[in-house]
Amino acid sequence: HSNFQQLQRKTFFTFVQQYERAVVLTFGRLTSIKEPGIRLFIPAIQDMYRVDLRTRVYELSPQQIITRDNVSASVNAVIYFHVEDPAKAVLEVDDVDQGVTQLGQTELRDQLCQKTFNEILESREALSNVIAGKVKERVQKWGVTLEHLQLKNIDLTQENMIRAMAKEAEATRERTAAMIRADGEMQAAKRLTQAAKLLKSNPIAVELRQLQTLERISKESNQSTIVVPSDVFKGASSLMSAGIVGTLNDSGKQTLNFGGDNDDDSSVNFSQ
Repeated sequence: HSNFQQLQRKTFFTFVQQYERAVVLTFGRLTSIKEPGIRLFIPAIQDMYRVDLRTRVYELSPQQIITRDNVSASVNAVIYFHVEDPAKAVLEVDDVDQGVTQLGQTELRDQLCQKTFNEILESREALSNVIAGKVKERVQKWGVTLEHLQLKNIDLTQENMIRAMAKEAEATRERTAAMIRADGEMQAAKRLTQAAKLLKSNPIAVELRQLQTLERISKESNQSTIVVPSDVFKGASSLMSAGIVGTLNDSGKQTLNFGGDNDDDSSVNFSQ
């Protein structure tokens, strides 16, 4: 402020900008707050301090913290505030900008050191609101209104902790994948149980399912041997006795024929 006061003592008039207020001290006592425009100033007996009312934005310097679970980290934040009462900003604190930023850094360290590293990562918004509330309460006596405070960067400072956190994240993903696989197997088992109960109520459906399986296997290009349970042929005979005729074709290589309208006896033939 000294350069400003020395300049103003050369003239009786001064201009106050639209975004400013001028705090005037006469014989060392607060006498008025000048509004924007051209204002009278008596250099011999008055001192004038300009106060900028615009929103001020500061990035708090990175703070080295040790969390409750002994993790070393570097954290910074950004803070927004403006002067609401110019008189208090001049009379109650020597440097309002320095006072607000230093207070923000102190509260940032105090609050984050009480939390674990995972809590900081998961609750950034909530922690920002808590720190902002603490700072806002204390800067009101300086005529300052805190608009917003937000955590910006949270960085680990030790390489071994970075590797440990990466391993923990990988283990968490593997556990989630295993749980998803287990849920899928459980659902599949339930579906198979329902299907088994349904097939058990209709023996013919079981035999048809077996024949469909044989047909699917026979269509494999590299399949040369098919192991067929003996009860399948019994089932096929029962199907033929019911008048069902079918052919399982192995891509033109082998054919399994069962039954026929003109056959006297049910038969099962393999052909190559």
